[in-house]
Amino acid sequence: MIVIGLWLILNNHFFTWPPNEINFVNDDIWGALFIFDGTTLLVWVFEGDESVKWNRRLLTATAFLMGFLTTYQFVIWVATGLYMSWISNTIITAFVLICARRSDTRHG
Repeated sequence: MIVIGLWLILNNHFFTWPPNEINFVNDDIWGALFIFDGTTLLVWVFEGDESVKWNRRLLTATAFLMGFLTTYQFVIWVATGLYMSWISNTIITAFVLICARRSDTRHG
C-alpha cells in the first residue's frame, strides 16, 4: 500500500481519463490515502495488540482502496484501450479479501 501510494504521488500524469478530471484524479491526496493505510497496517502489525476491531477496519479500508483503484483502472482500460495495471491490482485485492475472510473475528 505504501509503495502504491508513493507511485501515485510521484506520477502526476498516471491517470489519463476522464480528460476533464485529470487534475482531480492525479491529486496527491489519493497517494497519501494509500500511504496512510499502509502505515497504519504496519503499525497494527508491529504493535502486536491484535485488536480485532482495528483488524476489521484496516482490512475494510484496504479492500475499499484496492477495489476502487482496480475498478478505476479497468474503466480506463475499457474507455481508452490504454493498459493499466488493473490485472495485478485485482490479484492484490483478492489477496486482501482472502485475508479479511480468514481474519480473526473473536472478541468483538
